[in-house]
Amino acid sequence: MTLPSTAEDSPPTGLGALLGPHLRPALAACRLHTGRPTRVEACTGGNVSHVFRVTGDGGSVIVKVRGHRFARLPHIATDPGLIGVEHRALTLHHHLLPDLFPKVLAFLPAAHAMVMTDVFPDGRSWREHLDQRPATTEECARLGSALSRIHHATTGLPPLRDGEGDDCFRAEHAYGYSLRAAGHRALDEACRHLDALPGQQLILGDACPKNLTLAAGRTAFVDLDNVHTGSPLFDLGYLLAHLVLHHITRTEHLRPLATTFLDAYRLPGPHRPWRGDGLLGTVTAGILLYRLEARTVPYPPTAPPRAAARLRRRVRQLLDTGSFTVQNVLGAVEGAVTG
Repeated sequence: MTLPSTAEDSPPTGLGALLGPHLRPALAACRLHTGRPTRVEACTGGNVSHVFRVTGDGGSVIVKVRGHRFARLPHIATDPGLIGVEHRALTLHHHLLPDLFPKVLAFLPAAHAMVMTDVFPDGRSWREHLDQRPATTEECARLGSALSRIHHATTGLPPLRDGEGDDCFRAEHAYGYSLRAAGHRALDEACRHLDALPGQQLILGDACPKNLTLAAGRTAFVDLDNVHTGSPLFDLGYLLAHLVLHHITRTEHLRPLATTFLDAYRLPGPHRPWRGDGLLGTVTAGILLYRLEARTVPYPPTAPPRAAARLRRRVRQLLDTGSFTVQNVLGAVEGAVTG
């Protein structure tokens, strides 16, 4: 889509409508890295912020804009100024691990917008690839190793939110949307156990296939507006649950992929073998249920309705039984397909 001849015109993509008088400085910031902008495309997948890819003669950049309501969930109000927290998170994570995170090229606080490097070599997220094919063990090994590097790099860093902001965010967003929304006592208990674990630190909070790329040998994470202080185990179970979710109908791949991912990961602190870790199993099951039931945040289906319904029942049965491990979660997925 070609940009209009003047910056005052709103591009059909909606970037101009969102930025209004801030469109000109935003495009000027893009121009420094793309040359003359020739194309603006809305990127799919974001629930909170509006994301665009701006392309010019010299390459592409990403523009992220946060409004007063969630981009894809307009019934949820939000503070657009919170993009400042994500700006700090991206700046910090890119400084620590420049190969794993985009670089903020410009921050426009009055517009509640950022311009960032485009870290998607093929313009597609890993989620888009998983919609067409199973993951590979090589990808899962890289993913486990990368997540481990992130958690080790952010150990001991101070919170990004002021005062008790991290505590409120964790309770309302990380736990409220994804674990407690299912209304199961085992998941309420899991939240309490996560908070009681030693080694609370900065975690990603939303590590899932739509927020990362593994294309062309590159590993990179984006969408850091959920970074907060919590347990690294939450990130591990969160990403594992999404790996499971995208292989419900490809169960022959699931155990090798999950094993490779978890074996490549090393939690900060004392060694915690994942095979017997009941809390990891519960968190994984809870995130899986969160996506399957989609009570608050929608997630496109990854399995036929009957298989998804059987898996929901089996996951709830697991939670009812008490302690279980990741192996039991994988068995529930296999049983949902064959049973």
